[in-house]
Amino acid sequence: MLSRTHRNIVILIIFVLLVAPLAAQAPESKSLAPFWTLDLEGNEITETIFSPYQLTLVNIWATFCSPCLQEMPALAELRNEFASKNVNIIGIVTDVYHSNQKIFAENRNTANYIIDQTGADYIHLLPSQDLVNLRLKDSQVVPETFFVDSTGKIVGQTYYGARNKNAWKKIIESTLSLVE
Repeated sequence: MLSRTHRNIVILIIFVLLVAPLAAQAPESKSLAPFWTLDLEGNEITETIFSPYQLTLVNIWATFCSPCLQEMPALAELRNEFASKNVNIIGIVTDVYHSNQKIFAENRNTANYIIDQTGADYIHLLPSQDLVNLRLKDSQVVPETFFVDSTGKIVGQTYYGARNKNAWKKIIESTLSLVE
């Protein structure tokens, strides 16, 4: 049987080994602001894109991701359905940028083709260094979806993987209640 002193030492060791490393990790960004980027059309976009809306669903996707492409039509429909509730949807396409301008143009054309084919006619952003620093550096899976309020503050959960329209509808409604 351990004495009280030994037990306290064991607890302290467990704390140092398990809890202290967690506290030392860099915290995940709780905001998607401030940022500057371009959309697929070359328009400059900042965090002010969020200000007209109570809630914005941000969907991180890639042109090679079949589940991403499968959920895009549903997201477009939901954007239209929730417009009257002050909800917006934007996409961030992660795999378009390339230092070679020819490859960049081809990748952008591919993304635009996908958007046309899926009807996902909401705004799609390119991954600027600001967006990478704020959120994308921590993204390891596509699709990844999270929500921001009118100031760009991240609210609710992050969702990994694709969802169908009804699942997203329930998630949007429950997340909207967090900012009302």
